[in-house]
Amino acid sequence: MLPEIHVNFGPVTFERIYQIFLPLIPGGTLVGGLILAYPQRVHDAEVTIGLGRYSRVAVLACSIYLVGFILYGFSLMISANCTVFLSNIVYKFWPPNRPNEAASKSWVWRRVASEFLGPSLSPSASTVPGAPPAYTFDVEWRDLYNILQDYILRGVVILTNEFFLVFAYLQATGWALFYLYWKTPLRGHWSVLVVSATLILSTAPVTFTTNYFYWKYDRLTPWDFLARLINEIKIREKSSAPTSQI
Repeated sequence: MLPEIHVNFGPVTFERIYQIFLPLIPGGTLVGGLILAYPQRVHDAEVTIGLGRYSRVAVLACSIYLVGFILYGFSLMISANCTVFLSNIVYKFWPPNRPNEAASKSWVWRRVASEFLGPSLSPSASTVPGAPPAYTFDVEWRDLYNILQDYILRGVVILTNEFFLVFAYLQATGWALFYLYWKTPLRGHWSVLVVSATLILSTAPVTFTTNYFYWKYDRLTPWDFLARLINEIKIREKSSAPTSQI
């Protein structure tokens, strides 16, 4: 569940115009910090290359954007590795288990789900031979409770891609501050390290945390789930009903 990178040359909506400026945050933090920390080296580089007034602005803007995208890619790599590491540890010792066993045993829910699934997909006591019928029956209903819940919410994402995008750039800003802390005179300012650590540690596990809570908790209450399932049945009946011709 990492942010997707799209190259789209179509019209940009107003709600997403901010994404154009997101690379400026980590890039501007790192490049601006280096300029303030080493002004003489920057001046010597400008004189050596022979940059003019406008070329300085162009080089500065391109550098900020490039550094911002590099830090963004680095943040995605850190988030992916963090997700793999935490998944191997947490899922091994604390496997998530949705507390919906009682809800899946509800007679009302099973009746509605049986109507929605039909006789061919509804569980029966003889579905899996060799296993205790009652246990197998309940396990199948619980699996269907989770499956149908995702089906009902098939068009609803857990967290939007824009959410992960913003958090990735916040983490990138944290890495920019972290680099400035260790490689510049800012090393004496512990507040920079605190801000950097806060940004990194609060955003790197976001992907894992989102997946973990998805597996551990239901996205709908039993009553909301049942109401939505009944609505799906009514919609299907209405669409399959023959229309009268005038």
